[in-house]
Amino acid sequence: MRFPEPRRLAPRVSVDGLCAIVIGHDLRPATMSDLSWLGLRVELPFDPRSARRTFQLEIELPDVDELMWAAGHVTYARLSPLGGHHRDGQPRLWCSAGVRLEVAASRERRLLREYIESYATA
Repeated sequence: MRFPEPRRLAPRVSVDGLCAIVIGHDLRPATMSDLSWLGLRVELPFDPRSARRTFQLEIELPDVDELMWAAGHVTYARLSPLGGHHRDGQPRLWCSAGVRLEVAASRERRLLREYIESYATA
């Protein structure tokens, strides 16, 4: 667990987990690398046609047999070249985005908070 910087409101843990971003009726797989009870960092190939600032998330908590649903809002995004181009000639990009969790059921918020706190005592 990393202790929060002064600008952070909650501790973060480094995880190697999976999540999915809901775009319309599709689930786009993504990885998550940092997790707190307030948000997470997701990474996935960037698709400008489906890029949204606010979206639904399905989060799989590592080592826990639970899925969590939440609505998130992108607070920052960093794009890096992947190499190659799409059919329309646009470059392929990788996106790393910080997402603030805005809406989640109280049960799932509690589950997430307990998950993060379990790292603090481990």
